[in-house]
Amino acid sequence: PGYNFGLIHSVFMFDIVRNFINSFSELDIELILIILSHSGHSLRSDDPLALKEIVLAVDKKHATSSHTVSTSRVEFMISSMADLKNNKRRKQDMVHSERISKLRKFLGRIKIDTFRSSDSTCLRLKLDDILNVDSKGRWWKVGASWIGNQYKHSEEGGVKNTTESSLSASQQNGEEEEELLQLASKHRMNTDTRRSIFCIIMGSSDCDDAFEKLVRAGMLKNRCERDCVRVLMECCGAEKNHNPFYSHLAAHMCDYQPQCKFTFQLAFWDIFKQWDAVTHRKASNLSKLLFHLVAIKQSLKMNILKTLDVEDMEETALIFLTIFFSKIFESIEDESAVSALFQQGLTKRKIADEEEDRLRENLSVFFLQTLKLSPKNKKNSRFRTNLKVAIKACETSELDAILST
Repeated sequence: PGYNFGLIHSVFMFDIVRNFINSFSELDIELILIILSHSGHSLRSDDPLALKEIVLAVDKKHATSSHTVSTSRVEFMISSMADLKNNKRRKQDMVHSERISKLRKFLGRIKIDTFRSSDSTCLRLKLDDILNVDSKGRWWKVGASWIGNQYKHSEEGGVKNTTESSLSASQQNGEEEEELLQLASKHRMNTDTRRSIFCIIMGSSDCDDAFEKLVRAGMLKNRCERDCVRVLMECCGAEKNHNPFYSHLAAHMCDYQPQCKFTFQLAFWDIFKQWDAVTHRKASNLSKLLFHLVAIKQSLKMNILKTLDVEDMEETALIFLTIFFSKIFESIEDESAVSALFQQGLTKRKIADEEEDRLRENLSVFFLQTLKLSPKNKKNSRFRTNLKVAIKACETSELDAILST
């Protein structure tokens, strides 16, 4: 039922069938027949190539197996698989599929009403994940850490996996999960979803591992991506020093789920509204995160800064903008790339855009009053060259003359 109702992926079902074929006893054959009668046509529609491999595996196993297995049941199973392969439906299969179809539609409506999305929510796990749960952990359980280093290789190349090492690894895994949950509470992760996302991000070995776990757990769809973005920014801001891990993970999220780009924009706008509650460390870390998303990956545009007002700027906002633009002017070698970065985010339109015009004015004032006085603004430096290009993109060429005086 779990597969028929979209809770488990077809990969798991095919793994079970292959496992039965390997042992190929009378009980295994009966179980295969039950699976085929209840889920055969759904498996065929999900992965016809895998079904073809199963049919060939059964033929090969039958040819090499002993006569202890009932030949009539095996032939009946082969016949059923052949009908399934050729898409021939029997009366009993049609009755069963109609029943399942009605229930599936009913559950589909419930899922749409609950998650506001028609996306598949099935769990894509394999039989190997279940069989090796003690050694590899439960990746499908949100927040569970991965175990896999408890195997010790001897000099002869053998594997030693004692009961004591397995127990100690399990205890260590439980302690790590408990520590992560306590840390999540400390950072005010007040919902189960946010706590789960926090445990995934903080318990992963690298950004690829974190991204894969978030995707598998379905955290980048059905509005969960909003919590992913908020948790990531909270973790990034809380670090003692900026960790590029968060920047690369944020870029992965934006590439995979475009809605994350808009969510990041909203999250940064919320930060811009409450500078008094932002520490210097958090402002520094988030400015480097925004630099990566705007200048390196170009997932976001420069107009994300349009809600800032330089006339009455908090000290943390000043730190944020100084680090953000200093990183851009120091790291980008090509002047045309800097110009394109500003032109794409500050498009000059025939119809006046008050917000963008105000942003150009604010950036020009900031460049002249703050960055021009920066110790990095040395003669013939890359910083000064890119600063001039940025001012030209924001205003008229008159400001370039002011800067060069």
